[in-house]
Amino acid sequence: MPDTSSVARRSSPLTRRERTGIVALAVPNLEEPYFAELTTLLARGAEARGLSILIQQTEGDHQREIDVANGVGLPATDGLIHIPRSLTVGDLTRRTAPGPLVLLGEHIAVSPFTHVSIDNRRTADLATTHLAEAGCRRVAFLGPRLSRPSDAADQRFTGYRDAVARLGLADEPGLIVAVDAFTSEEGAAALRRLHATGTRFDGVVCSNDSVAFGVLAALHESGLAVPADVAVIGIDNVHAARFSVPALSSVAPDDEGIVEAAFTELERQMSARPGADVPVRHIVVDAAVVARASTAR
Repeated sequence: MPDTSSVARRSSPLTRRERTGIVALAVPNLEEPYFAELTTLLARGAEARGLSILIQQTEGDHQREIDVANGVGLPATDGLIHIPRSLTVGDLTRRTAPGPLVLLGEHIAVSPFTHVSIDNRRTADLATTHLAEAGCRRVAFLGPRLSRPSDAADQRFTGYRDAVARLGLADEPGLIVAVDAFTSEEGAAALRRLHATGTRFDGVVCSNDSVAFGVLAALHESGLAVPADVAVIGIDNVHAARFSVPALSSVAPDDEGIVEAAFTELERQMSARPGADVPVRHIVVDAAVVARASTAR
């Protein structure tokens, strides 16, 4: 269940506009399966509530994220659900078109805005622990983002490090490989680099499922069997995970909980009377390992 223990207060907009029945959704990239699937769930959630979704793809570009937050180039809407990559609290406090807002995904520390997120640190800890329970002792992590930083990537890397220390797994710099993006191409390239170093590894935690799909392909190219030689787990549990060969184990966030919390919080702001103080909630949804063939040792 969502954790709503962290509550602050912030004023709602001073004026009420006519309802449009439209909610804007800012999403980084619909080519990434997780965002595409979450967008589908949000669109269905909007329809169930008599709303329409206006999708804005930002590509994670800072200025584009600011523009969407300010309503630049958008028609009048009832509120905004924003999945940021580089947006800051300062950007949001300077909004030129304030209104109902819910942030999803990337965590903005000490935010005075309602935020629904996954505990990314815990998801990677769960993934690493699952591999240890499958008998892996030399677990690699593919996913730190150096050239294009990501809070989610940082938190997932920290969760991996937590589990490595707690479980006494091999702790070597050579087991950590950075990626430039959370894509299958980057996953395959990172696995090839890892394999080329000669570093021994018997498990791989991938920063998301797209990276994991590339890892599975590169392991097959290298003649390494999954899971007999190397067990692999991703994060996000996208639909395609059950159809990869072998089927991919993954850590599944409560996506239905994300959607429910996002609309509950947005509608709470939308229905507040002008000038009312509306509680700001930081909500963290749960996640769980979905074990499939890629870790069935």
